[in-house]
Amino acid sequence: MAKKLEGLIAAPHTPFNADGSVNLDMIPKQIDVLLKQGVIGAYICGTTGEGICCSVEERKAVMKKWAEYGKGKLFIIAHVGALSIADARELAAYAQELKLDATSIVPPNFFKPGSIDSLIDYLNAVLSAAPKLPFYYYHTGMSGVNFDMEQFLIKADGKIKNLAGIKFNYPDLYMFQRCQRACGGKYDITWGIDEWFAGALACGAKSAIGSTYNYAAKLYYDIWNAYTLGDQKKIDKGMAKVCKIVDILVQYGGVVGGKAMMAYHKLDMGGVRPPLTCLSEEQKADCVARLKKILSGK
Repeated sequence: MAKKLEGLIAAPHTPFNADGSVNLDMIPKQIDVLLKQGVIGAYICGTTGEGICCSVEERKAVMKKWAEYGKGKLFIIAHVGALSIADARELAAYAQELKLDATSIVPPNFFKPGSIDSLIDYLNAVLSAAPKLPFYYYHTGMSGVNFDMEQFLIKADGKIKNLAGIKFNYPDLYMFQRCQRACGGKYDITWGIDEWFAGALACGAKSAIGSTYNYAAKLYYDIWNAYTLGDQKKIDKGMAKVCKIVDILVQYGGVVGGKAMMAYHKLDMGGVRPPLTCLSEEQKADCVARLKKILSGK
C-alpha cells in the first residue's frame, strides 16, 4: 500500500484551445500555479478534467505532459475510468508506463456493476494492466454506483492487490468515518467535497482532493491551520468564503465556472466540451471578479 497522503490534491481542468483541441502547453503553467499554492498532488483527467469527454489519445497526451513536468513535484493520480474496458486498460497501462504515482477509476455508469463482488471483478480486470501502481477507487454519486464503501473495502481487502484507498466524493461523513477505520485503518480515504472540508477534518481527514484547490488552496490551508489551533471563528470565517465560492459554481456549473476562475491566476483554460455549455465573456469576468473579492476579504 502507498504511503497515506497528507495535504491538498487539486483536480485540475483540462485546458482547451479555441478550436476545442487540448492545450498541452498550458499544463506546465497549471503545475507552477499549484506548486506556488502548496498543493501536494494532482488528480488528472477526472470529473473536473472532463476526462470522460476526451478521447483515449487526448487523455494519454495529457498524462504524458503532467508526467514530463510534474513528476517528482506532485503526487499525480491518473483517472483511467472509461465506458470501454479496453480503453480503461490502455489508459491504466500508459499511466504505469509513465511511472505516475497512482491510478483511479470511476466505474461505468451505463451498464453498472450489480454488486460489490462484480465491481471488484471489474476493477481487477482493468488494473491487471497496471499492477505496479497504487489504486484509489473513485466513489461519487454521479456514477450511480452507490455501494457501501466500508463493505467494499472489507471485500476488496486482499482481492485488489494494489488498492491504496478511496477518493471519497460522497456526502456521507458516517460512511467516511467507517471507511477510515475499515480493515484496521490501513486504507487512505481522501475527502472529495470541498464545501464539507471542515466537517471532514473534524472526522479525521488527512488529505482532500478537490477542484477549488486549483485557485484557492491557501484558503483551505488557512482553515486547516485554524482547525489545528482550535480556532472556531477562523474556521467559520474560512468556510463562509468556501461556500461563497461554491455558490458561484452552483450558479454557472462546477467545471464551467471553475475553468473561468483560473483567470484569477492569469491562466486561460479555454472552453468546455459538450454537453457542457461555455460561458460568455461577461459571465467569465463575473466569476473572476467575485472570486477575487472573496479571497481578498472585501
